[in-house]
Amino acid sequence: MEVHLILLAMVIGIIIAWKTGLLQLNVLEDSKGRRLFLAVALAGNLLGFLVTFTSGGGTVYSNGHRLERTQDGDYEEKFLVSVDGEQTGSVYVEVPGKETGGEPETNHSETLTEEEEMERTLREAITIYNEKKNDPDYYYLPEEWEGKHLDWEVPGDHSGTLLAGLSLFAALALLMRRVQEEQEARKKRAEQLLMDYPGLIMKFTLLVQAGMTVRNAFQKIAADYRRKSAGKSRYAYEEVVAACLEMESGVSEAEAYRRFGERCGQIKYKTFSILLIQNLQKGSRRMGELLEKESMEAWDERKRKARVLGELAATKLLFPMVMMLAVVMAIIMIPAFLAFYG
Repeated sequence: MEVHLILLAMVIGIIIAWKTGLLQLNVLEDSKGRRLFLAVALAGNLLGFLVTFTSGGGTVYSNGHRLERTQDGDYEEKFLVSVDGEQTGSVYVEVPGKETGGEPETNHSETLTEEEEMERTLREAITIYNEKKNDPDYYYLPEEWEGKHLDWEVPGDHSGTLLAGLSLFAALALLMRRVQEEQEARKKRAEQLLMDYPGLIMKFTLLVQAGMTVRNAFQKIAADYRRKSAGKSRYAYEEVVAACLEMESGVSEAEAYRRFGERCGQIKYKTFSILLIQNLQKGSRRMGELLEKESMEAWDERKRKARVLGELAATKLLFPMVMMLAVVMAIIMIPAFLAFYG
């Protein structure tokens, strides 16, 4: 029971320490992951507590004990024995069935250790005690042995504790897995934003150079994306759509562009938003040149990124190629060896 209380106190203590700022754990920042961790850990601990509570282990019999004989034959039960309050070891008590009625035989010919000798002696004492009782329905455990008091304890069932521990481990594993998934999602989003930036800035530059205002160019890009996306979400264009909706709802252009750059979270997009804000504040005399320069730099960065991804793909293909080479060599060499030695 104490183990379940300790696990419960530990889980609650971690959450309280994180809430109060005494413990800094980034894995608990995600609310869904935190709720999943608490649900699995607490549910497993509660289930383990119920298993431990209903197992009946840990009961101590200080005034002797009786075990019911069954019609199904002999059966065996394990007890922890304490002699005058000092635990000496465990004893497997073989309870004869009602049909057999006799007492279990003890083998004296084997060489036994001190603990095994103690167990054999206790078995003999139990046998003698039950011969005196001569009860066909019950098998008794004596209260005394050679003038010493005996305590019989039913060993506790540790399956509940094991279940609680495994639940806590599973909760931690699920929490770490969710954090990993969040990190992978953020990484995928960042890569997609970088890949979409050259196309977005090029399209925007062409629209501005064609005579559109910055706001109309944003709205045109958003309208084209909503018309052609066909359910395939692209983070950069989703943020453009969000900026247009903000402007339509009454947010100023400068504030909408600033929020656009912050939501994207990439330096390129923040630079782009700064260009748009400066255009509103200082005019559009050099807007076309700045956008064209930014567009060329974005395409150069896209080419470098494509080369890096190509090299990474080639590295990942190296191991499968080695495996295929080994298979081809085996196909060629094995028949040759068989033919040579055959």
